[in-house]
Amino acid sequence: MLFKKAFLAILAVLILHIIFLVTDAYWSFGQLDIPMHFFGGFAMGLLGLAIHHAVASRHHTQKSPWWYHALFVVGFAMLIGIGWEFYEFFSDLTLHAWFDVPLSQISLADTMGDFFLDFIGATVAFVTFKKEL
Repeated sequence: MLFKKAFLAILAVLILHIIFLVTDAYWSFGQLDIPMHFFGGFAMGLLGLAIHHAVASRHHTQKSPWWYHALFVVGFAMLIGIGWEFYEFFSDLTLHAWFDVPLSQISLADTMGDFFLDFIGATVAFVTFKKEL
């Protein structure tokens, strides 16, 4: 059930992202990036929960402390967030330079804010769905 929730959440975030790219909504509404990083972190937190639950239920024989689960889930989501920021960085290096597409990463403060929102989204996902572990 966790995988289904995770994939539906990821699909919703990807559909919104495509719509916002096609309609130039990210550039028309500058702060639209903020909720998208929160929901992206939430979706990746759900996926981290699903993966962790599948592996832990198969291989762990004793109960692990809550912080171990939280560390895995939030760490997993943050790793995906780092990958996304690399994607934005390389997108800026290529698409911005070649086709004059607006920059995705405006500043270091924007990137750090994106990481923070990924963290908050993953933490909310963990707290909301940790009972399903």
